Amino acid sequence: MIQKFKKYFIGHRLESTDDVFEKAKIDLIFNFTFFLSILAIPFVIQLYIKELWYHLYINIFEICSLGLIFISFRSKIPIKYIGISFVFIDGVMSLSSLVFQNGNFDLQAGMWSLLMAIYTFFVLGKKWGLASTIFVVLLFIGCIPFNNEMAFLNFNIPSNQIVPSAPAFIIFPFSLIIYIVAVFVNTNTAAQNLLNQQKSILENQKNEIISSITYAKRIQQAKLPPIEQIQTTFKNSFILFKPKDIVSGDFYFFQEKENLFFVAAADCTGHGVPGAILSMICSEKLEEALTQSSDTAEILKILNRGIKSSLKQSDNENSTKDGMDISLCSLNKLSREIYYSGANRPLWIVRNSAKEVEEIKATKKSIGGFTSNEQQFEKHQLNLNEGDTIYIFTDGYADQFGEKSGKKIMTKKLKEIFLEIQHKSMNEQKKYLEEFVENWRGNFEQIDDILIIGIKL
Repeated sequence: MIQKFKKYFIGHRLESTDDVFEKAKIDLIFNFTFFLSILAIPFVIQLYIKELWYHLYINIFEICSLGLIFISFRSKIPIKYIGISFVFIDGVMSLSSLVFQNGNFDLQAGMWSLLMAIYTFFVLGKKWGLASTIFVVLLFIGCIPFNNEMAFLNFNIPSNQIVPSAPAFIIFPFSLIIYIVAVFVNTNTAAQNLLNQQKSILENQKNEIISSITYAKRIQQAKLPPIEQIQTTFKNSFILFKPKDIVSGDFYFFQEKENLFFVAAADCTGHGVPGAILSMICSEKLEEALTQSSDTAEILKILNRGIKSSLKQSDNENSTKDGMDISLCSLNKLSREIYYSGANRPLWIVRNSAKEVEEIKATKKSIGGFTSNEQQFEKHQLNLNEGDTIYIFTDGYADQFGEKSGKKIMTKKLKEIFLEIQHKSMNEQKKYLEEFVENWRGNFEQIDDILIIGIKL
């Protein structure tokens, strides 16, 4: 019967939240309202029989107020405001009771006042609890006689209207204080258990996700050409490849065709899992394009069409706009002749003993996305000499923020670094670049995938 009564008034509130503390507050406010209602009715009858009119009227006020609180439970009023209403009613009752007792702050009054303060701390928090405690202290001060005169709360109520202390009215607040403490302890225990369960679930999910992504890394690495293969062909070369996450949206490409060696550094939209999926698609399409042409400009044109077709990209606003920036070179080792085409990614050359970086600019269009199917990409033919070094790279390295400066490395600084390290071997250049970016970032998180390919002829 009681459970049905409780479900009728607060069942919908308990079902609307998963917060164990919120559930405990709702339950506590209802239980207090229910208990005080049961306690008030026989007390009012007793006051009527004994003609204790002062206390009778204030307790009738309490019963009416508790009735309004029961109605509030069924409304959409937030539980916080219902709790505030209950504290307000309790404050009025405490003040009135002391006035009608001529300021007699006895053990009974102390227990009920302490109960109100503890209740307020649990239901409404520290600020309201502190305000409630200050109110109780003021009540106590108001009951202290000053200069052998009456206390502030002594209103000379007739002695026949004074309610005698009863042990029951000490036992009740004491029991309720124990009840609040028990609810608080049990709620904290339940919250901690729930937190541990959620933590365990999240850790398991995290481990499963990381395990899945780590396995995906193996698949992605299997698609990348072995670095040893590139270094066997070009002994003085390096590849600095540092994914932001486990898998990468950047990828490098190397393939031999008709005595030409094709090398590419590509940056697909995004990083992590989305970038890695796109990089797999773009890598496949680059291989297909290479089977159809050996001309770098034509390869990028075919690649652009292939990616737009694969991702079903069109002028429709709902189609994906993802794509790729890329530097693509074909090198002839014997003649040291190089052909280059780029989509938003340049080719940098440091000539032997040069004091500046020679930049071959890319076509200012991406592969895929908004780029037209008919987009043409420029082709550059260059002749290199022995000791010249070429660099192709994505924008990840230059975009890393520094912990000390709060700024990006930027392409200007990267050019200065390349010039500074020309006297080093290619393996030493890779090591220097890697250490520099780690020291530059400090405790800052890596914000993008990093890819730099260097080849000295």
